[in-house]
Amino acid sequence: MALLAAVCGCAVTGWGERPQAAESTTVATPSPKDAKNGKDAKKPADARELYLESLRQQAMQPSVNLVQEYYRQEKFYPGGSRNVVVSGFDYRTKDVRLEKSQVTVAGGKTWTAWATWCRGKEEWFWAGEGDWEMRSSTRCPSLPSQVWLNDGLGVGGLTEKQADIFVGQLGNYQGLIKGRGMSVVKRDGKPYVRLEISVKPLRFGTGSAVGAGLYHDAFKYTELDSFTHPYSLLANGGSAVDIIRYIDPETRLPVYSEMLETGKGTWTMHRVVYEFGSPVGKSTLPARPGITRLTWQPEGI
Repeated sequence: MALLAAVCGCAVTGWGERPQAAESTTVATPSPKDAKNGKDAKKPADARELYLESLRQQAMQPSVNLVQEYYRQEKFYPGGSRNVVVSGFDYRTKDVRLEKSQVTVAGGKTWTAWATWCRGKEEWFWAGEGDWEMRSSTRCPSLPSQVWLNDGLGVGGLTEKQADIFVGQLGNYQGLIKGRGMSVVKRDGKPYVRLEISVKPLRFGTGSAVGAGLYHDAFKYTELDSFTHPYSLLANGGSAVDIIRYIDPETRLPVYSEMLETGKGTWTMHRVVYEFGSPVGKSTLPARPGITRLTWQPEGI
């Protein structure tokens, strides 16, 4: 990508907060030569290809730390009642951190209705007042909660071969993943690539249409157990998903995303800030749970 190389000094493009008109630029067709070493290298030619490459890079990360917001009703987005999740997971050691809370906004007031705190094998519960109570000392997180250990579509901890299988299978579902746009933007002086992606349900034979569920189907081709190598979907299997995803131009890893799920009366918005490769973040059970806020501002889809 000649333009991206000129913008960020690397072979790919960059991303940031939703750009103003003066801050964004269309991404050019990539050069056939690698901008760094001159060797032949295939570079992402469009939003879909770069999105798949970012999923591949994400899949090979040994650890991930996330801050997430999840809205279940459109009327609350943004800034209204929501789930807030701080999580971390190391796929090698299985070290885990998982802190969930229900933030309620009503009558001009914001408060935490309930919270759970998970570290090691202990899970604690806080019901809005009083002290924390231990729920479990043997199993944390529970299987339903494992969905929060990644971003609800992607996965980590795979070998290069497994990542190629996962992403390759996704790419084989013709029409499932479509690129809607790609631009270079800046945030705090750093360039990023802003991708707009649509996941559209496909119908096979006379069966029901499948959208997000095909991510889980693609994962099965790695032959890993999704319970022990935790991988779950936040979206319903038949849902469509519109994605805004910001990519670091040097690593091709996501830094921030918004995923809007729709279909069959469903509306959910999932916002995620990513950090890869670091140890699982440490935490101490607080006297009262605070309200964690994402460092990226919502832009909506």
